[in-house]
Amino acid sequence: MNGVRFVIGDKYLNMLEAVGEVVPNAKYQRCIVHFCRNVFSVTPRFKFKRVFKILKVVHAQESKKASERWAEL
Repeated sequence: MNGVRFVIGDKYLNMLEAVGEVVPNAKYQRCIVHFCRNVFSVTPRFKFKRVFKILKVVHAQESKKASERWAEL
């Protein structure tokens, strides 16, 4: 594979290893859909709306620094 600079995935261990071997210079980012599914799989039902709103705001931030203030909620 040539020219690959960015890979999005579900953080599956075998995929992470393969990306590192096949395209070692590519940046890796976890898929937001898979991330949210993992978060909601351990979130109590009564907190879904609050957690959803927080995730939505964090995801909309333009920088890591801007999103860090939401980590304490």
